Amino acid sequence: MRSLLPLNSTPLERGIEAAFAETTLIPLRTLYNPDTCPVHLLPHLAWAWSVDRWDPAWPEAVKRAAIKSSFYIHKHKGTIGALRRVVEPLGYLIEISEWWQTIPEGVPGTFALKVGVLDTGITEEMYLELERLIDDAKPVSRKLTGLDITLETHLDAYVGFAIYDGDEIDVYPWSNPDMDVMVQGNHGVSEYTLDELDVYPHG
Repeated sequence: MRSLLPLNSTPLERGIEAAFAETTLIPLRTLYNPDTCPVHLLPHLAWAWSVDRWDPAWPEAVKRAAIKSSFYIHKHKGTIGALRRVVEPLGYLIEISEWWQTIPEGVPGTFALKVGVLDTGITEEMYLELERLIDDAKPVSRKLTGLDITLETHLDAYVGFAIYDGDEIDVYPWSNPDMDVMVQGNHGVSEYTLDELDVYPHG
């Protein structure tokens, strides 16, 4: 192998030259893709993509989602879309109420957030992390006046019902509706006879 190093170069310098001379295939397409990058290299990819907030304790799916949404967040910082992209990869839902949407109408330039944490719950550390994420993504001229956390739980509901049915029956002493009466019958016969007799003078 030809060398550009001088004759008095050190063994370390010659070793570095030999290492760089080797042809190593680097799968850049795989490494630079949030969906295919190996898990142990995700922190480096997050740094390359300028992810604002990173927590090593996040699940793998959350880490990949945070990296994928980083470009959009930087492009749309200060918009409602950026706020959603910051919060929703963590598995939360977000509802934004600007000052002109509240009743009564709020102070101009303010807004409030309602974050639904589903059934995963939220810790104090995650609450503080949410505040930091929202502060990074919100418009600089806007002031957050309220951050409400709502818990939503999904469970199976079982419905049952019972039917009670009955009849009321009044029971009275037995009586025969048909009454047989025994009477004594007497029979009699009457006869009436009449004769007409005409009497004339003798002559």
